Amino acid sequence: MEQFVAIVEPAGRGGHFVAVPDDVAAAIAAKHMMRVRGTLAGTQYRSNLAKMGGRLILGVHKATLEAAGKATKDEVTIEIEPDQAPR
Repeated sequence: MEQFVAIVEPAGRGGHFVAVPDDVAAAIAAKHMMRVRGTLAGTQYRSNLAKMGGRLILGVHKATLEAAGKATKDEVTIEIEPDQAPR
């Protein structure tokens, strides 16, 4: 599992995301619409990666942010790995 620190950024219509650093993306062979899982500030999540504005981002669910006690513009530690479990 890879780890990085990022700032929670606002997305349209109340969503949130964090930018995934290039070295972390390379380490997990990340690509657009890849399913991932891990932790955000110690709170478990399952989500997808997407390309936006030339960078790879991790969508962050509102419920995950609330459970972690975090908000937009907060710095968070992210753990991330590919999620191959069926959904």
